[in-house]
Parts: sequence; structure tokens; C-alpha cells
Amino acid sequence: MTNTKRILSVFAVLAMLMPLSSALQNSAEAAGLPEMAQCDGPECESITEIHTIGQAIGDYVSVGVLDGLGAYELNKSTVRVFANHELGAGDGNSYQVDNGMGGTFSLTGARVSYFDINKDTRQIVDSGVAYNRIYDANGNIAADASLLSNDFPGFSRFCSANLFEPYEFGGKRGIEDRIFMTNEEDGGSFNPVGGAFWAIDPETHSIWHVPDLGRGSWESSTQVDTGSSKLVAFILSDDTSPFDADGDGQDEAAPLYLYVGEKKPDSSDFLERNGLRGGSLYVWVSDTGERTPLDFNTSGSLKGKWMKLDTSKGAPSENGSTGYDEYGNPTQRNLWTQAEALGAFGFSRPEDVATNPRDGRQVVLASTGVDTYAVNPAGNGADTFGTIYLIDTDVKKLTGKVTIAYDGDADPARQLRSPDNLDWADNGFVYVQEDKAEDDTLTGEVLFGAGAANPNEASIVKLDPKKGTITRIAEIDRSVVLDPTTAGAPVDKIAADAGGWETSGIVDVSSLFGQKKGTLFLFDVQAHGITDQDTVNADSRIRDHDLKEGGQLLFLELQDRRPNGDN
Repeated sequence: MTNTKRILSVFAVLAMLMPLSSALQNSAEAAGLPEMAQCDGPECESITEIHTIGQAIGDYVSVGVLDGLGAYELNKSTVRVFANHELGAGDGNSYQVDNGMGGTFSLTGARVSYFDINKDTRQIVDSGVAYNRIYDANGNIAADASLLSNDFPGFSRFCSANLFEPYEFGGKRGIEDRIFMTNEEDGGSFNPVGGAFWAIDPETHSIWHVPDLGRGSWESSTQVDTGSSKLVAFILSDDTSPFDADGDGQDEAAPLYLYVGEKKPDSSDFLERNGLRGGSLYVWVSDTGERTPLDFNTSGSLKGKWMKLDTSKGAPSENGSTGYDEYGNPTQRNLWTQAEALGAFGFSRPEDVATNPRDGRQVVLASTGVDTYAVNPAGNGADTFGTIYLIDTDVKKLTGKVTIAYDGDADPARQLRSPDNLDWADNGFVYVQEDKAEDDTLTGEVLFGAGAANPNEASIVKLDPKKGTITRIAEIDRSVVLDPTTAGAPVDKIAADAGGWETSGIVDVSSLFGQKKGTLFLFDVQAHGITDQDTVNADSRIRDHDLKEGGQLLFLELQDRRPNGDN
């Protein structure tokens, strides 16, 4: 869908803007930049850019690779948005955090930014790093980067995320404090320890390692209604492609996890108060023995149980060689090996999760698909295009039912491919974002671009979770190539790669801005081809050890399509 005239017009707009702002000193001065995504369907009213990577907001210039988002009301006129940056531990410029002794220490890699947005103008008025103090797995203030596994110089690949409010389920059911839960998507063959979960306390601007949620290549977590004012529960998704976790020569696949903990509201420990310390970890096992998408696909439901893992401590190791991390907690490989022994169902590659706003016991899960796993008689992976599941959990009984809401491999039109981030909006619909996970099937069917059943660029779609129907909402616009840090023309280095960019981090913010349910969202664009721009323009800051990658933060405005009387 590249259009030469459109590209030239974008460069012309940039040429007019640059002399006015000379590095775009704040987002208000830069308002009106073209959007990297466009409406594509009758329900989409508008998409509006509010921040492009490279723009300065005051003296803060955020790094790129925006991902998971969460939002809350900061005050009557302002919404605060937390945004993950999915950088590798050594990527990006450095920033400082408090060392607890009157000084600071430096980190690179993944981080979380805050963006304060005025409710009336919908413009960003302030921004910065969302935390200034780190607590390690033992609850101690970190004095340097040694709290991180594998001697990493920073956090690694903060991916999707969710922000949880106190007592979300009513009657003091749910966590005690507001928490932005983020997580490191780092494991498998790339990291023998696995990534960690991290909880941001917005009140104290601190970030806490949550060791009892385990190690994995974590995509996300979402809170589940336990039916109790004493217990909390979270479903956790490990976004790792199948790999040989136990060294037996056979690939294992990611289980689905459930964490259950008991709150201690009077505790001075942030994690303990919210039930995030001292709990138990479980994996889902089918009652009838299904183990892979080869056994369970297309449609239907499976009943199962949540089976407990052994998370007791063992011999610590920095690199996971003992099966335990540097704090003595089980590594990802340790947990996967236990899950396999329990008969856990192995999902192709679990991605984002979100809780049904109308039923806190139900969660939606996207599994993005893998072509070489669970190969069927036709010679293709049984879950190559991706699957959307609904998970119903009874925490008291430790039972769970898994239902297929949509199976991309069973849809000849391929209306949804490689589902990644998603949000279950307050209007009852699920909004899903595509991120190309495979180029083609094992038998040669392409997923994106020319020759595909669905040739569109990576898109945002609406899923009706009851009917399984898909409605197109928006699509990446690859012709909008922006680098506000230079007057030179930026280049999409993967322009020929259909589906090479993605939208991510979608979150329903309708109520925060006084709009009808499911009509206003925030999302971001990861423009994966806008990298290494210093090889094109020497003065560009979009390079590995500075801003890393281009992208945007945007508003998505939709029509109100709720049934009459649905408030």
C-alpha cells in the first residue's frame, strides 16, 4: 500500500515543521503529524497522533518501541498513561534511578514512561520515567543493576501490560492498591533464567520485582475475580515459542499460569499487602487429556483443573544453571518441565490477556500461532494463524474451562492473523491487534501482503466474543515514515516486508475522558522499519543506543455500536 505521492507529502510536512521547532521541543508544537495508522472500516471515526518518537516533551524525549499501556485519572483535568518500552536490556539511552543511599545508578534497556494528557485538549502536558526507585525480589531497595539476572544492564523487553485499580470486582475483592503490572518478555533459548514480573506503585513512583509470579518470557497478566475479599488471582501468559526446555530433544510449549495469593492489607510491604508475595502458582490441565492445538482446535470447550507447581526455593545461580535464579526461585525451564510432567496443555505461543469487564471470572487470551508446532495431517501447524480463547476460572475450586472464540486456521478469509495485544473493552467487545508471527505456513500460504487471503497490512479488529465474528477497525499506514530528530528524510528499512510494522498496547480510555463505553482508545505503533536511521541521517537519534526505533502514541475514536439499552 506504499504510495509515492503520500511519502513525498509527508516529507513536505516535515520540511515545514522542522524550522518551526528545530527538534520539536514539545508535542503541542508538533501537533498534526501524519498518523502511522488509518481507519479501515465504518465503525472507525478517527485516529489522532498525540506523540511521535523523537519529539521532546519539556526536557524528556522518550525512547521508542512503545508497547503495553495503562491509564488512570491523575486529577480532574489530567489522565496519566503508563507506557512500556520493549527494548532489549542493552538498547536505548541510559537513565538514572535512586539507589536508596542518596545517590543514583544508571540503567539502559526497557523502561516505563508516563504521559500526562489533558482531558479537554487531549494533548500531552508532561512526561518522564514512571519510577525512580527499584525493589528487588527480597523487597530491598536496589543499589545498582546487580539485582537483574544474567548481569543485564537494564530491564529486558517490557511487553504488554495492565493497570489494575483497587477492589475492581466490588466488595473489597481484588488488590488493595493501584498497580501497573509490567513484565519482561525474555526467555526460551535467549535467556535461560526467564524474565520477571514487575509491579509499579504509582503512589511512591517505585517498581517492585514480583518473584512469586515466576519466571518466563512474560507477555502479560490480568486479574481474576476470586469471589473472596481475602484472595487475589492473576492469569499469566508466557509468550515463548515451543523449545526444548528440559534437554530431552523434544520441544515443550508454554502452559497457561494462574497465581493465587492472600492479601495482608495491614502490611507495610507493597507486594504482601496486595497478595503478591507468598502465593501459589498453577498451570491449566485438561480433564480429558488434550495437550496441544492438534488435539483441540476450530471450536468447542474443554474443562480442566489448575494444578499446583512446586515453587520452593533451590540453589541460586546467576545464569539459571541450577534451575533457579539468583534469588533461588525456579527458572522458566524449571516451571515448564514441571508443567509438562503434570500434563499441562501447551499453547502455540500465548500473547495478551484481558479480563471481561462484565464477568471478572472470564479472561480472553490471544495465542499468536506457530507454524512448526503441532503439525496436522495437512502438513501445517494446527495453530499457525492464531487463536482467541476464553478462559473461565473458579478460583475456589481451582477449575477452568477453555473455549475457542475464534480460530484463524479455521477461517478461510483469515480475518485475524497473528493476534497479539488486545483489550476487552467496557462495551463488551474485544479489540485485537495483529503482529506478524509467521511469513507463511509450512505448505506455503502467506499470511500478509500479496497472495494472502487477507492481503492487508497489520490491523486492529473487533471480536464479538459471543459470536466469534470479526470487524475490521484500523490498519497500519506504511507510507508515513517519520523521524522528528532530524531534518533529513527517514527511511523504512523493511518497506518490502508486508506486516513488518505493528500496532500495540490498545486500551479503552472512554470513561477516563467522559466518553461512551468502547468509543475512545489509546494505542501505539511500533514502526519496526524506522531503525538505525543514523546510517541515513548522521544526526538522527533513532539508533540502537539512543531512541532505538520510530513509532507513535495515538487516539482511536469509534462509533457507539452497543445494543440499545446497554449502558
